[in-house]
Amino acid sequence: MNARVLACLLLAAPLLGGCLSDRTFGEALDDSSAATEIKTRLFGAGGFSRFGEVDVAVVDKFVLLSGRVPTETDRKEAERIAWQVALIDEVANELQIESWDLGRDMNDSWITEQVRLRLVADNDIKGTNFNIQVHSGVVYLLGTARTEDELRRAAEHASLVKGVQKVVSYVKMRERGSPPADISVVAAPPSTQQGQPVPVDDTQGAIRIAPPAAAPAPITGPLSQPTTRGQYTDPYAPGAAPPPGASTNSIGLLQSSPIAPVRN
Repeated sequence: MNARVLACLLLAAPLLGGCLSDRTFGEALDDSSAATEIKTRLFGAGGFSRFGEVDVAVVDKFVLLSGRVPTETDRKEAERIAWQVALIDEVANELQIESWDLGRDMNDSWITEQVRLRLVADNDIKGTNFNIQVHSGVVYLLGTARTEDELRRAAEHASLVKGVQKVVSYVKMRERGSPPADISVVAAPPSTQQGQPVPVDDTQGAIRIAPPAAAPAPITGPLSQPTTRGQYTDPYAPGAAPPPGASTNSIGLLQSSPIAPVRN
């Protein structure tokens, strides 16, 4: 395989994933373009030091910002930058203010793979319809479900993975409705007569899934509802209250002035 073909496949990978889901090629293209533009704008605004650990997932014009940023100012700035992209309708800001931790990131990666394996191993779930983000043990699910049962089963699988602190579901029904109001009261996973969760069959093919956690993690909806274009207020707009640290310091109001010309 020559370099040109390999490059084309790498560029097309996100779109091919979208085509395998229930989204149309046009929808997958719009979502991929929006995610790429947001990531590019974030990097241009602050580079790796500010937004290097920000994950951007876009499904059906819905943006989920997850990961870590250094300050509250960066958290608000990331959302503001996302809203500069015209191809989105909603933004959910789940960014956490934390420092980098290698052990925690490795654990999050392991949880992500285990959740993905459980979704793939369940024949009643179309795994390509779901996006999985994990940060500090919190699983964020984004995507579209074909039925309410599929939505619940996906969340239940995530809750059974060892190390998961909680599951936050942003999954919507294909008709673009809101998640069911009782998503936080998800039915208990299937159980045996002894009351223990039924383990997923990991004997098929090469899929190997770790044993489930002793007790399922809680499943919740978002703590704060995503904002829409009509609801969002730019904290940097003229006349708006500035975000913390944006306009004052210990000396007083921050001001700027032209640099004096250099004389030889």
